[in-house]
Amino acid sequence: MNYFPFDVTVYAGLLLLFFGHAWLVRKAPDAERKHTLFFLAGLLTIWFALETPLDTVSDHYLDSVHMLQHVLLAFVAPPLMLLGLSRDMAGRIVRVPGVRALTEPIPAQVIAAVVMIVWHVPALYDAALHSEGWHVLEHVMFIGSGLFLYWPIIDSTSAHAHWQMSPGAKLVYILLATLPQDGVALALIFSRVPFYEFYTTVPRLIPGFTPLIDQTIAGAVLMIFGKVTLAIAALVVFFRWFGAEQKEDRGIESRPRRRDERSGGPGGPDSGEATSSGASASVDA
Repeated sequence: MNYFPFDVTVYAGLLLLFFGHAWLVRKAPDAERKHTLFFLAGLLTIWFALETPLDTVSDHYLDSVHMLQHVLLAFVAPPLMLLGLSRDMAGRIVRVPGVRALTEPIPAQVIAAVVMIVWHVPALYDAALHSEGWHVLEHVMFIGSGLFLYWPIIDSTSAHAHWQMSPGAKLVYILLATLPQDGVALALIFSRVPFYEFYTTVPRLIPGFTPLIDQTIAGAVLMIFGKVTLAIAALVVFFRWFGAEQKEDRGIESRPRRRDERSGGPGGPDSGEATSSGASASVDA
């Protein structure tokens, strides 16, 4: 068995994304080195999920590893790829018909939820494991749903939305995004029967590691690691919001002091002259 698979479709997709991003960089005056680094990190995450022993183990042995693969494709690679877009680069993408409408917060949330739930229905999940074509489609849809989900959160991409969410609204949006994955994860964790027939027939890598135990761990992987990525996004939104509020408060406090200095009030430059004049008069007296 080849533990490092070589899937032509994966490498073709990665090259297409790489050269597409390079073209956007050339066309965008606000593109910076950091955008290329973030995008490459996203592509590397996809490669790691699909072209390393992780893919081999997930396809032939363990549902829990398969779920980790899904987390990488849906929740880790997409935000890294979107951080690789400057505002001008994202602006070119939303000119593609339909993209702007589908990346609005509500459609994006619905698309991500539907993809998460539907592909974990046992019939489709098993079909993807038995058919290479369905499996490729599943992975592409997970990556795409992640891009839709994170688009309204990241500043450079959300700047082109008709609905500009406030930081508070973004936090609510992120909270709602955890619900579909929680529904799938809880079903896997608390089920007393294996959902996926494929993993009941594969060889056991570890003695005693039953399909049910594997499925329970798969649910925990989805819940914990999926939440970690969204929690990081929520923390970034919160601390940027908090920092902006702090700067605004300091600006409000500094404005009265500047007015006092201009008008010669307490602490202003004219008050020092008045004090000196009073002292001189008392000495002359």
